[in-house]
Amino acid sequence: MPYISLNNDLKIYYETYGDKDLYPIVLIHPLGGNIKIWEEEISLILRSRNYRIIAYEIRGHYRSSMGKSDSFTMDDLANDLDQLLDKLKITTCTLIGHSIGGKIAAVYAKHNPKKIDAIIFISGSSIPIPEDALEDSVAIELATTKGMDAVAEYERQQKYKKEKAFQDEKEWKNFKEIFTKTSVEGFIAARNALHTMPNDINNILKNADCKLYGIVGSEDDVFMNLKKKMKQEIPKFNLKIIEGEGHWLILHNPVALDKVLEEYLKEINLQTNKSN
Repeated sequence: MPYISLNNDLKIYYETYGDKDLYPIVLIHPLGGNIKIWEEEISLILRSRNYRIIAYEIRGHYRSSMGKSDSFTMDDLANDLDQLLDKLKITTCTLIGHSIGGKIAAVYAKHNPKKIDAIIFISGSSIPIPEDALEDSVAIELATTKGMDAVAEYERQQKYKKEKAFQDEKEWKNFKEIFTKTSVEGFIAARNALHTMPNDINNILKNADCKLYGIVGSEDDVFMNLKKKMKQEIPKFNLKIIEGEGHWLILHNPVALDKVLEEYLKEINLQTNKSN
């Protein structure tokens, strides 16, 4: 299995798809996710035959270890990505990140603006989540005392009514299978890492020579607000709202998500071809 080994016994798992000479797209999953969450998107991207895909799992998630430390910051997660791309000899790429994955992409771009051609934020943003929205002692208590199955059920209850997520039994089983592969330590550390998100990234992104795109569900209140703020602060930010969808639209409505994603990728392909 492909891993990169970092300091403190940390191992990051990754997979690659497509010809290594094609333009690279990097997929960064959400908190509680792993590579399996990208199945639909990997198929979509490969069909175009224009891209090489790199998908990896962040610390403490499924096949990636925590190493010797029980905590990490957003800068640590961005540095892991930097070392992965260095290992694969990738000098420029497009990042697609869901939720915390979008935040990792933003932090990476802050430190490496010339290495990024575009970022697509799915249910994510470059702006810190407000502390009142981040605080969820129930989820952390459940993870600590009852494990990730209990956290998955709690997440289902939170999203079931308002966002209409996980009402379909097949969708719920798919979510639970993915979510419960995350270690308790990784889940708690990743939630805590969100508190370390820098608040100055938009000042860099608005002047950086990269394309910025967003996809968000209209019922995802936290990220709807954050993405609207991004649009105000970064006029070039291209935002598409999918009506009636919530935070987990990647599982609940991949057809609508992938339609927008395909539009963005065509535009990115045109831009990268012109620059080459």
